[in-house]
Amino acid sequence: MKKTLIDDFYYMALVDLAEGASIGDLKAALKYYESLEDFEACAGILKALNEVRSDTITAIKNKLNE
Repeated sequence: MKKTLIDDFYYMALVDLAEGASIGDLKAALKYYESLEDFEACAGILKALNEVRSDTITAIKNKLNE
């Protein structure tokens, strides 16, 4: 399976959350990338935001270890 820029931003957003970033921080990043019209970055960050609504930090860290 080919890794995409969306996957990269998704992974980076999960790492940021695992290291203590808040959902507000990710939302701010999302707005920034929207202003740049970098929609692949937006898609990756949005994917992470949608997942963390139902995950714990432990679950996010487990995803990163997979």
